[in-house]
Amino acid sequence: MADSLGFAYHISQVDKIILPLGISFYTFHCLSYSLDVYMNKMPAEKSLLRFATYVLMFPQLVAGPIVRYADIQRQFIERSISAVGFANGLRRFCFGFAKKILLANVAAKAVDKIFALPLESLDWATAWVGAVCYTLQIYFDFSGYSDMAIGLAALFGFHYKENFNYPYISRSVGEFWRRWHISLSTWLRDYVYINLGGNRVSPWRYNVNILLVFLLSGLWHGANFTFVLWGIWYGVFIILENLFLRKYFQNKTGLAHFYTLLVIVFGWVLFRADGVRYALRYWGIMLSFDLSGVAQVLDYLQNDILLAMALGALLSYDWRGAYKRLVLRFAAGSRQKFLLCKLLSYVAATGLFILSLTSVMSSTYNPFIYFRF
Repeated sequence: MADSLGFAYHISQVDKIILPLGISFYTFHCLSYSLDVYMNKMPAEKSLLRFATYVLMFPQLVAGPIVRYADIQRQFIERSISAVGFANGLRRFCFGFAKKILLANVAAKAVDKIFALPLESLDWATAWVGAVCYTLQIYFDFSGYSDMAIGLAALFGFHYKENFNYPYISRSVGEFWRRWHISLSTWLRDYVYINLGGNRVSPWRYNVNILLVFLLSGLWHGANFTFVLWGIWYGVFIILENLFLRKYFQNKTGLAHFYTLLVIVFGWVLFRADGVRYALRYWGIMLSFDLSGVAQVLDYLQNDILLAMALGALLSYDWRGAYKRLVLRFAAGSRQKFLLCKLLSYVAATGLFILSLTSVMSSTYNPFIYFRF
């Protein structure tokens, strides 16, 4: 009895429970496999080696994306490794690496300094710079890792689905979640939302389903109450959009985009804050429009941070259509010109990789944000 009480006492003294790196990702991998087999969506894998390889594949092991076994099951048996696929995988990895090092890490310098300030000394402009920089940091940090994972998998002949689709161009919160962390959004939709009844239930039950799904999304990121409220924050706005906001913004594209960005930026402040009280006070400063002490913000806007913010805003837009039209116009049916464009993209990726390596060697360690989850 005394030993039991002593053990309970020592457990109570533990400040934090130390969890394995990336536990949420491979837990969701195992869950999706078990549920798909249970619901007869796919046959059970009889090879322990293949299943273990799926769970422990290093590209997506610690920070995603969440890969379903049904999507890559055949690739364990039928996949090809080609020079073109290998080169494309390396290029994708280099671009993702550059996103992390040259954009996310640079924006993080301002974020870490601003969110470490006492709220009493934080002014309106500095608060907004911190929020915007974190909005860019978390996107290029996580999408950069996803690009690296997709590129690494391609080296071995595996094809992962896209995990981000330019979420900051969204014109509604619902669209944002169809573009942000797609593997998590679809996982929650297919295994939680649909099994709760989806939208095939009464209006009040539908709203409850939405809140439950986003509450789970918040809990997936951590047990801190800020994450719980962050999930509820998005659930509430999606319900409001279904009730009336979508109709209100239907023909107001610019206003809809502005509203969505505001919801996203304020949501990221809640996500980044150490506590709910801190987040609410930070929001209050952002909404104060107090221009006194604005000059303080210049202390956090060095040239590299300004450049990262400008490039981050530019690269948050979907330029794929414009790029394809430019290549097609330049190549105009010429195979040589098309190959030249491909070669230039590989050269650009190589240059960015070298530049990123140089930056890594001259900077401090800055782990991926989603290593925490």
